[in-house]
Amino acid sequence: MPDNINYDDYDTDVSLDPEDKAKVGTGNQEWFRMVKGQTALCSFLYYHSYDLMAVKAFRRAKKGATPDEIKAVVAKTLEERAKALGKSVDQLTPEDKLNLSQVQFRSCNAHYQQGLGYVLTGLGRDGPEADAVWKKLPEAKTYFTTILLIYPMTPEGKHDIEGIKKGSWRILPWRFGRNTYEEIWNLNDGLRGNQMTIATQDIRLECKDATYQNMKVSFVGKAVWQSNVAFRNMILSKAIPFYDKLVPFRTLTTDALRAKLGMATSGVQDVSVGEDFSGILDSV
Repeated sequence: MPDNINYDDYDTDVSLDPEDKAKVGTGNQEWFRMVKGQTALCSFLYYHSYDLMAVKAFRRAKKGATPDEIKAVVAKTLEERAKALGKSVDQLTPEDKLNLSQVQFRSCNAHYQQGLGYVLTGLGRDGPEADAVWKKLPEAKTYFTTILLIYPMTPEGKHDIEGIKKGSWRILPWRFGRNTYEEIWNLNDGLRGNQMTIATQDIRLECKDATYQNMKVSFVGKAVWQSNVAFRNMILSKAIPFYDKLVPFRTLTTDALRAKLGMATSGVQDVSVGEDFSGILDSV
């Protein structure tokens, strides 16, 4: 988790807590995808920091929290975390700050239209007139993203321990839809009854539908990557850079969408430096 956190950036993230269930542009970034019938052994690697989780809880409990109050919550939380590790706050690493008791997922709403692709929705952003433009697209759907550790497997579908030791694992962001989120949520809810959480488990994914990345999700035991502190921190250090790459779709302004739909723009035009306006001025 970056040291300079904008806590507002994480308001749309969801965990597997019951209250969060209700909430419910890629560039060259590679995303994890499966084909129908494929199986993978994985673990979730997207977590929030202790201070971020404390701020979210504080904001839920107290509406209109002031910046000074939030700053105090952050300071207290980091002091407690440092004390638990026998360190000073300045000695905490980004890996130290992550709360590994709860996996997280980023959620976003996006439209898909043939020829346009996926676009993050602008509904509710620019007022009623703009909403009328966005409503010309197919209805927005909710998508979720997270980070996965993908283990090498033996021919029997077990963890390839020697392959893991050799570094034959991968870390990739993963995008999926509501049905798969429901699968994950239900699995975690079952573990909750046994005082367990999916954050401590390795999982098996079996692809049921490649187009929508719908999965059958099951757990296969304690997370292998968490069995050794040094290995755990190394994995986390490689996962953290992906935390800023979890928005899979591009953003368009309403005017840009108007243009792509062949509609009249709002009348504001850009002027490029260096254009020749001499012809326009001939009659002046």
